[in-house]
Amino acid sequence: MYEKLTGLIAAPFTAFNSDKSVNLEMIPQQVEVLLKQGVMGAYILGSTGEGVSCSMAERKAVMSAWSKASAGRLKLIAHIGALALPDIKELARHAVNENYYATSVVPPTYFRPGNAAVMAQYIKEVASYAPELPFYYYHTMLARLDITATAILQQVEALGGIPNLAGVKFNHHDLFDYQCAAALGGGKYDIVFGVDEFFAGALEVGAQGFIGSTYNYMADVYFQIWQAWKNNDKAAVAQGMRIVCEGVKLLIKYGGLPCGKALMQLQDLDCGGVRLPLVDLTGEQITTLLQEAQAIMQDKN
Repeated sequence: MYEKLTGLIAAPFTAFNSDKSVNLEMIPQQVEVLLKQGVMGAYILGSTGEGVSCSMAERKAVMSAWSKASAGRLKLIAHIGALALPDIKELARHAVNENYYATSVVPPTYFRPGNAAVMAQYIKEVASYAPELPFYYYHTMLARLDITATAILQQVEALGGIPNLAGVKFNHHDLFDYQCAAALGGGKYDIVFGVDEFFAGALEVGAQGFIGSTYNYMADVYFQIWQAWKNNDKAAVAQGMRIVCEGVKLLIKYGGLPCGKALMQLQDLDCGGVRLPLVDLTGEQITTLLQEAQAIMQDKN
């Protein structure tokens, strides 16, 4: 059994230059911003990092740059999911070579596993590519699999277990499934919560480790909520979550990932635009967005 992750882990944006090439020079600044906010790790090249929109060479370069810049100060988890198994294997071995803490894979999104048993077999295969490292299955609504994390872990158990399967990156609204997965096998799996707007609810059902995109620019709000929850200050928890939800409303209003990238300007970082099929915000939209975000953030104090 691996040590369970605790604290906030950011899912960083992959910065792009104006020509949409990867901006590796931004990564040292991103590392320092996360450390300043008290974030303990980074989940590299996942959904927020547009990993599936980057080439193999770009992904390996980004992974290397994060390893060099963090220099052991952050726990780095590499999302290595791809449609081709040889690509996953190549990224897994690169994660080992770059001293990553763990690897993680999203389910296949074209040829999708038809049931939990097949998904368990898939996890067993891809986890074996870096047996030296803990592995986290990335359970996300974006994959559109009608299979619970609990059912998949039950099938893993039926296989006799997977030696380096540490747990699940749980990006789903189903808190019932979260609790069942966390209890499976006597609680041996590390179910790391990943829906930022359900943060307080996840605390109530036992979550201690969190991976999220908004921790890139407003981690202090979550730390305040967490402390208020420990103090049983329900009013402060509710106020903090109101700020979180207002921030998530901006993501919904302005289009998710492009909006989140623009909000990095709250931390004085310009991470550039996004790659198609995502669509950049206009300059006017960014100006209005930042004004609205700053008004929300004023309430946190």
